[in-house]
Amino acid sequence: MSFFLCPLSLSRSLFVLLSLLLSLPSPLSSQTYYVKAPFEGRFKSAAGEKWICQLDGYDLSTENLDRTCDQNDIGQIFCYGKILEAINYFGKYTMFNEDFKHIVDRPLKKSAAETVADFKRIFGVEEWKDFKVTKMNVTTVATLKTFVREHFGNADKFLDSPQPVDWKENPPKLQNIADPQLKTFANQLHGLWKKLGKKMPESAKENKSTLIYVPNPFVVPGGRFREFYYWDAYWIVRGLLASGMTESVKHMCNNYAEMVNKFGFVPNGGRIYYNKRSQPPFLTFMVNDYFAETGDTEYLKTILPVLEKELNFWRTRRSVKVNLDGKHKTFYQYRAESNVPRPESFCQDVDTVRHIPEMAEKKRIWREIASAAESGWDFSSRWMEEDPKGENETLKWKMTRLMITKIVPVDLNALICGNLEMLSNLYHQIGDKEKANSYHKEFQAFREDVHELFYEDGGWFDFDLKNQKRNTRFYGSIVVPLFTRCYRTADVEETEKLLDKLEHFNNTDRILSHEFGVATSAIASGQQWDFPNIWPPLAHMMIEGLRRSGIKRMEDKAKEMAQQWVSANHKLYNTCRNYMFEKTTADNGAPGGGGEYNVQIGFGWSNGGILDLLVTYGKEMKVKKLREVECSVKEVVEEPDEFP
Repeated sequence: MSFFLCPLSLSRSLFVLLSLLLSLPSPLSSQTYYVKAPFEGRFKSAAGEKWICQLDGYDLSTENLDRTCDQNDIGQIFCYGKILEAINYFGKYTMFNEDFKHIVDRPLKKSAAETVADFKRIFGVEEWKDFKVTKMNVTTVATLKTFVREHFGNADKFLDSPQPVDWKENPPKLQNIADPQLKTFANQLHGLWKKLGKKMPESAKENKSTLIYVPNPFVVPGGRFREFYYWDAYWIVRGLLASGMTESVKHMCNNYAEMVNKFGFVPNGGRIYYNKRSQPPFLTFMVNDYFAETGDTEYLKTILPVLEKELNFWRTRRSVKVNLDGKHKTFYQYRAESNVPRPESFCQDVDTVRHIPEMAEKKRIWREIASAAESGWDFSSRWMEEDPKGENETLKWKMTRLMITKIVPVDLNALICGNLEMLSNLYHQIGDKEKANSYHKEFQAFREDVHELFYEDGGWFDFDLKNQKRNTRFYGSIVVPLFTRCYRTADVEETEKLLDKLEHFNNTDRILSHEFGVATSAIASGQQWDFPNIWPPLAHMMIEGLRRSGIKRMEDKAKEMAQQWVSANHKLYNTCRNYMFEKTTADNGAPGGGGEYNVQIGFGWSNGGILDLLVTYGKEMKVKKLREVECSVKEVVEEPDEFP
């Protein structure tokens, strides 16, 4: 089923308007919708070459590799091995909506052992080492399509979609929004929680899918991101609290606690192929905000040991020593523990290294790719070494030049710093003075270390270990120490210099001058975490950091930015038939683009960040008049019952 979606001019007839609207899916429908993409675009690289998804004779099941999944039948199907390679190689015929993630999200119709046995029987495989994907012909591909259809179920319908138990019409906080248009917008976003709420069925325990089972309901981002995710959840939580849904927040915190108890950390998302990487550590922030809303000290007593356990993961498995004035100080990095193609982006990762002959170098790049995914910024020029030979911005910033494991990121360290302060405050709330004091001392010391390593000329910047210097280009991460309060709060003059620095970047790169908000960076690399995209977590942290600074000039700027970003989303929502998007653009207000996949509809952290700001500024914010925007989404599709 497909539906046409486009902006309407006033000159069109009422009949056309009504016909179009009646043909569109309701944004509150239980189905999941995707922006339709042409194969001609998706199955080519940024340079215009056809993607090649075969491994040139390398066998990921036999190589000495750090895999994302265990070496068993389920891992062989979904995370490595010839079945995954074959389906990706012929993805034009086997992938729904050109999305490589879709196949690894589909549940099996038979057991994993039966599925592997059937593949070997159907395709005459005696030894995997002798099976060559490139030897498959047109007839074989037709058989492969049948195999996929008969062995893989529906990804979107596997999860249950119950209405959250604490969802209610007209939540009190939203009724304080003064502007009628914004109040309507807030209530529409509140309604989307019913669409994005999910729960795992008991069958998810049967080891027939990549899902990591959790017992409690949760809210998903939306679109292809049909499972729970880690750092997305913080802004979902902010929105749920704006909606008065504290029970839903507690359910989500408990699910993440289950992950910490099972793995020692919170994985990137709720799939087995994510369990060798995490994401920015926001669980303590979620619990802190839940407690601020509920005052539930009994809950704190049960979950605080879990928060400490997660912090210990970053201490023991993601720390790095940096020489500061002759002393070796501890900081933190994104450093994933896998060096294979990501199963959810198998084709892209294989293609990225296809011109590199040495397996050791392929493995290094694959680890860099996974580590960049752990950062949440997948991908950005921020993590790449610039190629001076590049003829344009896109060719200057290449995936093969990722070097995130040689970078100490300012935002991650600011988040760890925030974790320390919050743990101190939360232990104080339950009367454990010893731990409260211990964490407070650690916070104070680490705050100074963060200042020494990352601060320069009014801003905080990543530290490049390879070149032993800070990367002083503008990235949205510059504001994260302000958001987490990991800075010298008593030094008002120094704090205010951050706004001076942002204005300096505006003079050089126009970062504050775009009509629809502040982009992630000023570099148009073609990667999605760069110009012109605006990402909700960065927009929200910038606004909140400035707002909570206690400095009038910065508070005024926060209010201005909040009105701009909320109004831009309101404009796009009403132009694009009441859809919210994972990212938008600063220069023209359209849905964002770039990267590995089409822009996604939903969308958890967009809805949550906007709702939080509407509650914060509700009594004074008004819709800002903006120029017309183009929807750019022409057609949406839903997953068929059987595919291909």
